[in-house]
Amino acid sequence: MRFTSRLIEAYEKYALERNEGEAQEFKEREKEMFLNYLGAEPGKSLLEIGCGPGHDARSFQEKGFDVFAIDNAPTMVKLCREKGVAADLLDSYDLDQIERTFDAVFSMNCLLHIPGSDLPRILDLIRAKMNDGGLFYLGIWGGDDFEGIWEGDRYEPKRFFSFHRPKQLLEYVQRVFTLVYYRRIEPWDSAVFNSMILRKDSPIKETQ
Repeated sequence: MRFTSRLIEAYEKYALERNEGEAQEFKEREKEMFLNYLGAEPGKSLLEIGCGPGHDARSFQEKGFDVFAIDNAPTMVKLCREKGVAADLLDSYDLDQIERTFDAVFSMNCLLHIPGSDLPRILDLIRAKMNDGGLFYLGIWGGDDFEGIWEGDRYEPKRFFSFHRPKQLLEYVQRVFTLVYYRRIEPWDSAVFNSMILRKDSPIKETQ
């Protein structure tokens, strides 16, 4: 992707700050909602896409999940591994390099860096890494259509974002998954966070 090196540079620069930061309360509530849907069965496998410093990955592991996490920023992967979580340096475009499938997938504010033209491809790659009946949590900022370098970003270099209106985003995901849960959250003025749980259903077999 055109802006990948810029994103990696930004997240490398702010990795330690993000490691020391606290999670936003509404995101923690949505993560707990996902856990409720997953159930308490120990040993379920979970893939986190865009793990950052590994706070969520460690939380899932402490709940008994077999967690594998990926990120494309080396320091983020290092911080995640230091928390005792299996993690690999991998971009979401390279999910096909993972040689296993998972009962669940979790991605919090990672896919907002994927251009809209590439999002269907990434969703297909995610689906291919899921077991039938598996659940996928997707948390992503949106609200208005925007794609490009966000000049209001406090990070340097400023990052590329791709935001979608909720209706458009839901159309994207429902081409690939079954929508199980959706919540539009407005934590502050002019901010829209889309929280959803998606399920991979078996393909419909044609009758003879």
